[in-house]
Amino acid sequence: MIKSIFVSAQQLDGIEDSGANHLIVTNNNLDKDIWHRLKMLNVDLGICINSFGPDGCPANRQAKEKLFDQIKGALLFKPKEIWIDHFRFDGHWEAIEGSKILGVHQPCEFCGGKSRVEILEEAAKEVMNLVSGKARVGYFAVPLKSQDAPEMIEGLGQNHLVIGKVFDMSSPMLYQQMIKKPTSYISEYVKWLADKTQKPILPIIQVKSMPDDLKDTITEGVMTSEFQEAISKPSIGVCFFWWAHVLEKNKAGIIKKLFHSVG
Repeated sequence: MIKSIFVSAQQLDGIEDSGANHLIVTNNNLDKDIWHRLKMLNVDLGICINSFGPDGCPANRQAKEKLFDQIKGALLFKPKEIWIDHFRFDGHWEAIEGSKILGVHQPCEFCGGKSRVEILEEAAKEVMNLVSGKARVGYFAVPLKSQDAPEMIEGLGQNHLVIGKVFDMSSPMLYQQMIKKPTSYISEYVKWLADKTQKPILPIIQVKSMPDDLKDTITEGVMTSEFQEAISKPSIGVCFFWWAHVLEKNKAGIIKKLFHSVG
């Protein structure tokens, strides 16, 4: 079972004693020395790349070339996996209101009149051709069902039935508190996404209440419940978001305890 933590290359204090057997590392400021330190842990390593930000339309060739350059740079480290974040058109899904996603990218000179799903499908296939089997490729999935949030497809362009079958695996961002769902939604969604994509699913779950201005109500009991839901079949494991939050809230002991509670 994968026991993973999402980490910053610049904030690794105590990660050696976390109990993790897998790390997803941000590519920001990642260098040879940091990578060597991580390799010494003898855990599986993936590198996370942020693809299309608020100022980058996925239909813009320059934005895609920027993504491809990041992937080429990450492959130099020879990671086991490449994880792609924000592989979609911009929009604040975390603050969904009913079925309405706020701040969706408006049609521009690059995407106007085009299918956003097809744009991302083409980009996903280009990514897979670029990686060419040198690493497994996963993407972070918006944790909404298309029937509950039509704008996930129409606005964000992230149709899991399409790109979920192009990439090797996916990690739904199941921060259930943010989208006002019960903890049981974690396992429910993993089952739904696995059925739709027929690919491995590694759910990523929250360590503290988000955004930062909220009082933290993610207690050890809540984390334990999240963890149990996340590792339920057909999940291939669990990833915690993220080590900076673990350190901030002094929850390293909880993470280690949970990881050691399973094989």
